[in-house]
Amino acid sequence: MNADYANVGLGGDGDEISAIEEVESEFGVRLDYSDAAQWSTVGDVYAALMAQLPPEEAKRPDVWDRFSRAICRKTGISPSSVGLESGLIAEDGMWVSLVPGRRVLFALAIIAAIIAINILR
Repeated sequence: MNADYANVGLGGDGDEISAIEEVESEFGVRLDYSDAAQWSTVGDVYAALMAQLPPEEAKRPDVWDRFSRAICRKTGISPSSVGLESGLIAEDGMWVSLVPGRRVLFALAIIAAIIAINILR
């Protein structure tokens, strides 16, 4: 993918949870969060989605379009401006100012929140 693609524009303020929920809702699946702390690009989340989709669903030609619309829905970023290499977090967001160790802790907090939300449903 082209390095000129925009990032999704997530800010680390809870909108990443909404973005993942939008993807899950769009496809009727639950993503495996076991390696979510390493998700940094759209391609990382897309790979997690593809691993959960039944083979016949994964082969549909509209999967990317549906996915990109869902992951961008909460940020207002145009789905056509993101690609697999697009970052998830806005470069001007607070994640840039966090040291790498804190980024991991913050990502783990997000994962815990997603899991808690799913348990309470």
